[in-house]
Amino acid sequence: MLKNLKPLIGKIEGMLSRRYGHPKWSTSRPLMDVLVETILSQNTSDSNSRRAFLSLKKKYPRWDAVAGADIKSIALAIRSGGLANIKSRRIKELISFIVGKRGHAGLEFLKKMPREEAYQYLLAIKGVGPKTAACTLLFGAGIPVYPVDTHIYRISCRLGWVKRKEDRESFQERFRKLVPDKMAYSLHLNLIEHGRRICHPRKPECPGCCLIKVCNWKEKIHDAKH
Repeated sequence: MLKNLKPLIGKIEGMLSRRYGHPKWSTSRPLMDVLVETILSQNTSDSNSRRAFLSLKKKYPRWDAVAGADIKSIALAIRSGGLANIKSRRIKELISFIVGKRGHAGLEFLKKMPREEAYQYLLAIKGVGPKTAACTLLFGAGIPVYPVDTHIYRISCRLGWVKRKEDRESFQERFRKLVPDKMAYSLHLNLIEHGRRICHPRKPECPGCCLIKVCNWKEKIHDAKH
């Protein structure tokens, strides 16, 4: 499949859209909000990360205040999201970096920059990886930089899209350049939805899978390790 991956992306996007609908990006959000919320979403549920984000925003209505805040105080505000000690330090460090470089904790200028330049700017911030950078731009501004999360990576492995020994970040860097801009948002959300509903880490529900005809995994169900 790897040789013909680009045309297959459109086919998969269509199959998923027929099953789950075709979500379209519509609302711009402050990029700092999206960046912080994406970090809080790591290794926890959407509901827990959202609760932690709202708690943090209530305690620090302006992100600039986080730069001078005590880490324990930040951790206390986000404790519902899990890994509070790690995430509080990461959030404080990245906000301090942005304030030191820009004079305030704002990233709206990225919306006017070329896509790749904005993406690389975020990657240069300590604690911001490829998935976080891509999510910040895609969900905050509709800038089509494709993020690959654990669901998408798992499904891509099963579809035969991932090269041997290619980790998630390396796959994202290759794959994001192949996804058509108009498909980035819907393909991202629908693959995640498919991973949650059907293509589970263990015991994927292959008989009810809309991608079964183009998937390599159906031949290896009994030896599944992804």
